[in-house]
Amino acid sequence: MTTAFNIVLLGPPGAGKSTITEELVHQLPLTPISTGALLRAEIRARTRLGRMVAPLLEHGDLAPDSVMDRVLRASIEALDPARGILLDGYPRTMRQALGLAAMLADYDRTLHAVIAIDVADSEVVRRLSGRRMCEGAGEPFPVHIDDLSSLMRCRERGGHLVQRDDDRPKTVRQRLAVYHQQTAPLIAFYHNQGLLHRVSGAGTPADVARRTLAAINDAVPGR
Repeated sequence: MTTAFNIVLLGPPGAGKSTITEELVHQLPLTPISTGALLRAEIRARTRLGRMVAPLLEHGDLAPDSVMDRVLRASIEALDPARGILLDGYPRTMRQALGLAAMLADYDRTLHAVIAIDVADSEVVRRLSGRRMCEGAGEPFPVHIDDLSSLMRCRERGGHLVQRDDDRPKTVRQRLAVYHQQTAPLIAFYHNQGLLHRVSGAGTPADVARRTLAAINDAVPGR
């Protein structure tokens, strides 16, 4: 494929999108854009935008569309136009989906596929309530309290474990409610456009990454 291809990764919180993204960008000419990571960076830097969205994210709510549009547009504008995009965390609402189509068109891009990762709510709560961030050992990375090898890797590097406020069980359930209310309708929207490809989120991140790669290969033949 001679032109850049652009992919959206959909799924509930805890579906493993960030981990899967890391696997995919090693194998595909894609630049990952995680709006969640961009917002958390703003919060850590205590910028004006970060201070505004921090209370929303702590309670499991979404940042305003106007904020998300601004953050995403700045990221796309800085990209090499020859490289594709793998979007994680955007769009999350119908308004964002329509805005994304217009935004991509502004940069002579088009959306080629939407990969929806399916995970049961009960599994999401289990995953996120047990998730910790390893901090103080370079770039923070997620570990699960049931994954002893990852816990040891964090400690061997001199890191310490921190639970994000939005990973507490009550907040996770709120995040899921918001997801189902505002994001799930995107599934039907993209299905009607012929862009949707569903992938099971069961198994290890490597398993899900393999299924996602296969779905992308089916969606963008000859890439």
